[in-house]
Order: sequence, then C-alpha cells, then structure tokens
Amino acid sequence: MNRSATPRDEQAEDKGYGHILKYTGLFGGVQVFNILLSVVRNKATALLIGSVGMGLADLYARSADFLGQMTSFGIGLSAVRRLSALSERGDRRAVGHEIALIRTWVFITALLGFTVSLLLSPFLSLMATGGYGDTVSYALLAPMVAFTTLCGGETAVLKGIHQLRRLAAVSALGAVATLVIAVGFYWLLGLRGVLPVLISGAAALFFLQLRATNRLHPYRIRPFSRRFVRKGFPMIRLGAAYVAAGIITSLAEVGVRAFVARTASLSEVGFYTVGVTLTVVYARLVFMAMDADFFPRLSAMTGETARCNAAINRQTDVCVLLMAPFLMAFTLFLPLIIRLLYTPEFLAVSPMVICAASFMFFKAMYTPAAYLPLAAGHSRLYLVVEGTYGVVFCAAVVLGYHTAGLMGAGLGLSLANLLDLVVVSTVYGARYGFRFERATLLRSAMLYALLLVALFAATQSDWSLRLALGLPPLLVSTVYTWRFFERKTGLTEKIGRRLRRK
Repeated sequence: MNRSATPRDEQAEDKGYGHILKYTGLFGGVQVFNILLSVVRNKATALLIGSVGMGLADLYARSADFLGQMTSFGIGLSAVRRLSALSERGDRRAVGHEIALIRTWVFITALLGFTVSLLLSPFLSLMATGGYGDTVSYALLAPMVAFTTLCGGETAVLKGIHQLRRLAAVSALGAVATLVIAVGFYWLLGLRGVLPVLISGAAALFFLQLRATNRLHPYRIRPFSRRFVRKGFPMIRLGAAYVAAGIITSLAEVGVRAFVARTASLSEVGFYTVGVTLTVVYARLVFMAMDADFFPRLSAMTGETARCNAAINRQTDVCVLLMAPFLMAFTLFLPLIIRLLYTPEFLAVSPMVICAASFMFFKAMYTPAAYLPLAAGHSRLYLVVEGTYGVVFCAAVVLGYHTAGLMGAGLGLSLANLLDLVVVSTVYGARYGFRFERATLLRSAMLYALLLVALFAATQSDWSLRLALGLPPLLVSTVYTWRFFERKTGLTEKIGRRLRRK
C-alpha cells in the first residue's frame, strides 16, 4: 500500500471512520438497550430458577444453536451478499425475486431443522446428560430451531436491502418481548418454564421480523416449484462451508458445557455460562454493526487489496478503541455488576471473567479481517480456519477448566483467541495480501498494555487499591479514544449539532 496520503485520501479516511462510528453507535445503542433489559431479565431469572435453571436453559439454547447451524445452510450470510449487490443496482423487481427465493429456501431449511431436531433428540440427551431421560425435552426444541431459522431469513432481508434502522428497532422490540416472556413463564412455572421461554421467545422475534419486512416485501414463497428452488443452489453452496464451520463451533460450545456438566454439575454450567455471558455478550455492542454494515461494504471491495486493507484497519481501529476502555471499566467494577445483574452467588465467576477479558480484545483485532474469505466467496478457506479455531477453542477451555476450574476456562478462552489472531493475520495475509497497518498495531499494543494494568487492578480485593491502580489506565484509554474520534470525525461538533436540532 502507498503510505503517502493526499488531502483527498485523508478526507475519505475520516468519512470512513465517521460511517463506521455512526452504525456502531446505532447498533451499539440497541445493544445497550438490550443489556439494560437483560439486567432485569437475568436478575429475575437468577432469582426465579437459580444457577441450575440458567445452566439448563443454556444447554438447551446451545443445542438449538447447533441444530440451527447444521440445517440453515448459511443462507443468512450468503443471502445478504447476493441481495446487497442487487439492492445497490436499484432493480426492485430483481430484489423482490431474490427475496422470494431467499424466503423459499429459508422455509425449506426451517422444516429440515424441525425434522432433524426431532431425530437427533436422543443423541443430544445422551451427549449432555449421559442418558436418554431428556429426549422429549430436546425434541421440544424443534419449534425453536424452525422459528430461529425463519427469523434469520427475515434478518438477512433487512440487512440486504439496507434497512438497518428498521432492523435495530425490531431488535429492541424483540428484547422487550423476550423479557416479558421470560419473567412471566419463570414466575408461573419455575424450572418447567425453560423450554416455553426459549420457544416463545424465538416465535415472538420471528413475527416481529416478519411484520417489519412484510411491509416492504409481502411474504411469498414457492417451495413446490423445482425450477424456482433450483435457482438457490449457488446460495446454498456458498453457505455450506459457513454452516460446517458453525457446526464445529457449536459442537465445541456444547462439548465444553457437556464436559463441565458431567465432571461437575449443572450449577457449574450455570457459572460457566454467566462467565461467558459477562465476557462476550455485553462486549458485543462493539461488533453489532459488523454483519449489517461492514460485511456488505467489504464484499463490494473484493479484489481491491488496498481498499480492503484500509477498510479492515479502520474497522479494527474502531473496535479496539471502543473495546479497551469498555473492558477496563467492566472488569474494574465487576463485583458491583455481578451483584446488579445476578446474585452474590455468581461472584465466583469473577476470576474467569478477568482472565477471559483478553479474549474479547483479541477478537476486536481480528474479527474485521475474518470476513475476508466470506466477502470473496472462498467458503472452503473460511471452513478450514474457523474449524481449526473450534477445535483449539474446545481443547483450550476444557484443558483450562480441568487444570484450574473456572479461572482456567477464562485463560483457555483468551489463549484460543490469541492463536486465532495469529492464524487469521498469517493465513489471510498470504491469501489476500492483508496487513495490519503499523499505526493500528502500535495503537492496539498500547491499549492492551493499559488493559493488562487494569486487569491486575481488578484482581485486588481492597477497593482503594483497586481504584488507585485501575482508574489511571481507564482514564488514559478513554481520553485517547475520544481524542482519536474527535480528530478523525469531529465527534464533538456532530453531537452538538444533533443536540441543537433536538
């Protein structure tokens, strides 16, 4: 890449940062709203069904994810790539035809997922509990799998036609519906409400998505037209390797939880689940815009190495700059957050979360580059890399848990993602000419050093020492992040203009 920058290049760069920050803010704001609702939901869940119930719900949810990944054929991803290209051309008739094709195949795969869920329920029961006693419970996941697949199709439609604000609104409404459903069923049924909550939540989200998309493109499918269905084969082939990678990842997730359940207890699975949730879910607000906005943009740059590298490095900058201060603040005040979100019983997961914080930092660094093979349509390469990660993830977390319990599981998570960062940057560097810019690497190294200081502070039980060690790196990273975005996007002026308009 040519390192000399003209004023026009700098203007385009600043516009790129502004665009990324805009959609990160949009979907990050939705995620913050979801988190606030999840505070109430998790607190109620912990009080009503305890750690055993949370562990049981997570086992069912992971199993449903595995079944959905296995039978959806990656249409949610490949459809976005195809539909986005048609939408850019402005051909409404072609877009409508493509949406009908997507919905037809999603309907077919939803039926497949329903059937496979019923057939594999004995295997899932045996894998999770060592017996067939829960076969009926796992069979009842079939409707959830079908609704989740259907919902993925409508989400792909909204992403493909660039209805991102509508997608964000539906996501927020879905969070409200999930909260109401969870509290109601757990209050009335206790542990027996786990399956009704999962099924009803998936159904509610699908109907909300369908209501949003149906206004733009009425729901039409043609599953009995062989000629029409055959047109979707290229879409299926593109997503096949993505599905295989997802199956490996889901199997790894289920395998880890099954290992914990069989060597310890369902309660320990609940603790592990909370640890992963605290580490991953609440930090995902930084990644919310990636699938909806970044992936379609990167797909349009396929074959242009310089543009791809610039886009990936900008996206990485934004992810890392937002992730570092978030992780510092989160781990520093972790005991208060756990008491707020759950109950004091779950303070036992604090060492795991602190050890796993690096997991999300490394993920912020490599996730933008990880979209390269999918954007280029090279699904086999994506399968190899992601499949390797699934194996490494499972081995690292199981070994870590076996060695040092929950804290070891956290270290295993971080190690797995560090190795994935090395693999992604090396393999995709050789295949696509991807390179981290020097400024991005130096910025990331500086922020990670500050994060390590904050993580050390988070291990201190004395609050005065904890804050004395942890607040300085948090303040430095926050100021640095703000000044960076101010320099690149004029953030203060934009916020001021928006406030004056309101």
